[in-house]
Amino acid sequence: MNKYALLSLGAVALASPAFAAQTIPVPDVAPAAAGYQVVINIPQQRLFLFKDGSLKKVYPVGVGKAMSQTNIGEHKIGAKAFNPTWHIPLSIQKERGDGVKSVPPGPQNPLGPVFVRLGDPKLGLGIHGTNTPASVPGIRSHGCVRMKSPDALEFATTITTGSPAYVIYQMASLNEDANKNLWLAAYRDPYNKKNLNTDALRKSIAAWAKANGKNIN
Repeated sequence: MNKYALLSLGAVALASPAFAAQTIPVPDVAPAAAGYQVVINIPQQRLFLFKDGSLKKVYPVGVGKAMSQTNIGEHKIGAKAFNPTWHIPLSIQKERGDGVKSVPPGPQNPLGPVFVRLGDPKLGLGIHGTNTPASVPGIRSHGCVRMKSPDALEFATTITTGSPAYVIYQMASLNEDANKNLWLAAYRDPYNKKNLNTDALRKSIAAWAKANGKNIN
């Protein structure tokens, strides 16, 4: 956490020139000083990739529906499977009702070209591509984190197994751009947690205003 309580303040400096001119709301996290770190903010439907304390890339993602939520908490990046076969969980087999138990690699595979394990294998979760790119971003999965397939491949070839991955639930973020403007981003509450801390938000804004000699209504 930073000196402005629960919400982060700071200009986004991304390594990729394609992102240089964009202002991307960043959740309040404390990036690790060394190595890769993954942060997935459920309400924002974004995956943040950090390396050595700096934000390197932001990806849109699809996350679990309210009835099949993506597990919030600290995880580890696990094994990677390229051109995976989808072994359909029993719960999804019952939902489908078509008798299909697995889907081989190819354009019809819902995992896309790669599956990266997220957390304990018992959770059955992963970060993977998709055969329905229009579903990203969104609140649509059975708990896994979907990425557009080109993004999934880029992510999988970049991230190292064993890296920490945090799934968080922050409904708002404050960010300061390069021109010293303060931006507030707020998101929907897909899991109905109602955990937006408005007192902390007001304190963060007041602290920023005092530090910058500005009045904010």
